[in-house]
Amino acid sequence: MDESNETGAVFSKGINLKELMSSHGAEFHLDVNFKDKKSKSDPFLDDDELFNAVSSDESDAEEVLKSIAESAGMDMLCSPEYASFSELAQKMTDCIPSGDVKILIVEEGEELVPYDAEVTIHYAAYWEKESISFDSTLTMNHGAPVKYQLGTGTLIPGLEIGLTTVKGPQARFHLLIQPAAAWGARGVPPRIRPEPALFTVSLVAVRHSHTADMFNDLPSEEQKKYKVTIKTVAASNARAKDLFQRRLYSKAARDYHKSLTVLQLSCPKTEEESNEIKRLICSVYVNLAVCYSKMEIPNKVLLMCDDLGRMTNIEKHCKGLFYYGKAFVMLGQYEEAEKYYKKALRLEPNNADIGKALSDLDNIILRSAKKEKKMWQAAFKNKTDDKEDIDDDIDEDFKDNLKESFNDLVSREEYTKFDLPPGLLKKEVDYIKKFVKDFDKLMVLEDGEGSRKRLSIVKTMV
Repeated sequence: MDESNETGAVFSKGINLKELMSSHGAEFHLDVNFKDKKSKSDPFLDDDELFNAVSSDESDAEEVLKSIAESAGMDMLCSPEYASFSELAQKMTDCIPSGDVKILIVEEGEELVPYDAEVTIHYAAYWEKESISFDSTLTMNHGAPVKYQLGTGTLIPGLEIGLTTVKGPQARFHLLIQPAAAWGARGVPPRIRPEPALFTVSLVAVRHSHTADMFNDLPSEEQKKYKVTIKTVAASNARAKDLFQRRLYSKAARDYHKSLTVLQLSCPKTEEESNEIKRLICSVYVNLAVCYSKMEIPNKVLLMCDDLGRMTNIEKHCKGLFYYGKAFVMLGQYEEAEKYYKKALRLEPNNADIGKALSDLDNIILRSAKKEKKMWQAAFKNKTDDKEDIDDDIDEDFKDNLKESFNDLVSREEYTKFDLPPGLLKKEVDYIKKFVKDFDKLMVLEDGEGSRKRLSIVKTMV
């Protein structure tokens, strides 16, 4: 859709249905200068989507109301063509025996919306023979669809009844709701009349709030069914995603693991179902790698990437390779990290995240090399050739620098081998062999004979 043709209006304060139901009235204030008050810190605001009025007289207010109607039309929330509610009712079916809620379904999905689901909807409400809505989600949340939890009394009864009558996860329908199933027989004067209202509704998404929790109560054979798997995993993943966005990474990982368990129990019957289960398992492994990366648990990131590699060719999976790299960075194994980052970059040469990760890694390696070089140069600064006469005592700076170096090696989590520089004096080598015994998991490794003899400090994992 061409954004330049979009129009809309924003009330200075969103409409609160609870206030309408519980108060003796409510005032609506149209903020025609809302665009000027846009905050740069609010990423949801877009100048192109805001109504720009230049005056506040009655004609401008009328234009604002017209723009709401136009927005409703673009979102397919406009009032349908009809002569009267009675004529429209003849085309509708009853949602409940009393006839207080009637429905006309324009399109719908395959599964009924659960009574306790979280729904994301747009709606607009109209009085009879009026083309301008008196209540609409278009005036809330900066024009974005609004989420509601069913069964909590947030919505009027008739709207909840209608939502649990259609099949989702996407649907469009009209509801004719009598006062008894809306705001009551007396309405909420002066704004809400004691009259029937027509709601045009667009169901955008459905989240099955308790589906994942109910899985354990199902019989074993029911748990294995493909449809049950898909529905349960969708609910569990949605909850995990919400937790992740709130930076509750540990709880998000827990829900992703639940999804993994459900997927592994599933018994698909067709190749298409098997491929979808495999795709979902791979997706969960990646999401778990992301969670553990945020939690800075590299070993678990590696485990998730290994599991992903058993499900698919990891050499062709960019995200898997990328998180291998991140895990090795956290472990201080920079060569391994660089190898996986470069593999990922070959798959997606224009991926900015991979490019930045490689750049950051280069800086880390450069800083680490400089630090290590300086450390060992300082440690062995007293080294001389064999002909030079020196005192038998080991220099205190040598001891201090050696101690700092060994402490650094001990603190590393992975296996480490560091080659000592050649040309050390015998007394320095003897001191190192004696001193290394004071450090847990460090040992001196000798390799070769004579002039080819090499000494290394090894950090073991035992």
